[in-house]
Amino acid sequence: MNSASIGFGPGQPSRTSIVVAALRAFGAREPDPAVRNPDTLAERLISPAELQLITEHPIAQALHDDYQKARRKREVAGMSNLLLIRTRFIDEHMQRAVADGAAQVVILGAGFDTRAYRFADLLRNKKVFEVDYRSTQEVKKRRLAEASIATPAHVHFAEIDFKKDVLRDVLGNAGYQPADKTFFIWEGVSMYLTEDAVRETLRTISRYSAPGSSLVMDFAGRAMIELLQNFPELSQHNYTTHWGEPWIFGLPDTREREFFRECGLELREILTFFGREAANRYLTRSDGTKLGGVRGGPPPRRQLSTTVRVIWTFLTRRSKWYALAKLDVPAS
Repeated sequence: MNSASIGFGPGQPSRTSIVVAALRAFGAREPDPAVRNPDTLAERLISPAELQLITEHPIAQALHDDYQKARRKREVAGMSNLLLIRTRFIDEHMQRAVADGAAQVVILGAGFDTRAYRFADLLRNKKVFEVDYRSTQEVKKRRLAEASIATPAHVHFAEIDFKKDVLRDVLGNAGYQPADKTFFIWEGVSMYLTEDAVRETLRTISRYSAPGSSLVMDFAGRAMIELLQNFPELSQHNYTTHWGEPWIFGLPDTREREFFRECGLELREILTFFGREAANRYLTRSDGTKLGGVRGGPPPRRQLSTTVRVIWTFLTRRSKWYALAKLDVPAS
């Protein structure tokens, strides 16, 4: 069956979650440890069956090619660089949160996240909750078993449909303790949901977790959503919209702090993927040179005119476009 005909639904995992794991796996092949993706387990979770589901994405072929040769494709290099930033930013904040006393880690939309296994020693005495759609979790559990990656006793799988289910109930049924300081990870999910669903999830975190708990999430800006709507020829649509997983929500531009505060959370840090700080922190090789940017591939048609219009949009709109946020549950 052609993967293009398969939609995200019952028995079918999110294909974007497979792409993310494949990009982390590719980045983990980087020979320079200064810019290597730390997810050394991702590749073990991706079998030919999973790659068959994402054949439209160039990362599927890249994992079969020589690493340096594959990096010459801008879309592969740019998106794997983006995942390098995202992975290391979240890893670092999780380690700090645990050092500061977090007793639980909740991974919302866990997909093929490997932190519970990569950091098994660090998290040995913590509770880890992986929350995601049943179809994605079923594939992940199967791949963990096939790859001989043991599931620690402290890892709990909790099934959810973010569009319908009540997060508080899902967590409570899984054994989550709201009185315990918790670190939440919400990676690669918010842009696929409605604003109401995003607000409800954030409010649940702020109301149903102990003071001092924290959250790291990525988010799109409203300008990014408008950009995607205005340019249907952009390559990203091939791997999101056309797979039944379109980006539909972006935070109000320049009002991110107010948005989060309305949901009961205090914004502590924003790191935009397209900024100099992200490149300096995560894309600088051991010799001081830069690994590259985080741009995707060029539009496949009307390339010149579309590229000019996209660049003009980026230059004339005030937006974080796509960024990471670290948020805290306030003491009061």
